[in-house]
Amino acid sequence: MGNQKISQGQKKLLVGLKQLAQKEALTTALRKIKHTKNQQISQAFSHTYLVGAVIVLILSPIALLTDRKSLKS
Repeated sequence: MGNQKISQGQKKLLVGLKQLAQKEALTTALRKIKHTKNQQISQAFSHTYLVGAVIVLILSPIALLTDRKSLKS
């Protein structure tokens, strides 16, 4: 009878330890996923701004050439 209680206690302890290990592994994995996601979002935004800047840089001289000339009366 005493051995059964000890055995049950050991099983509960092992289950608890396994759950703690799983929680730690999940926390670590989720932290890595969040970090990777944030890096990719930052990289995507920086690429977007770079493309926008290149478009403005290329089209600015063209915009200067398309100004309407004033009509002389």
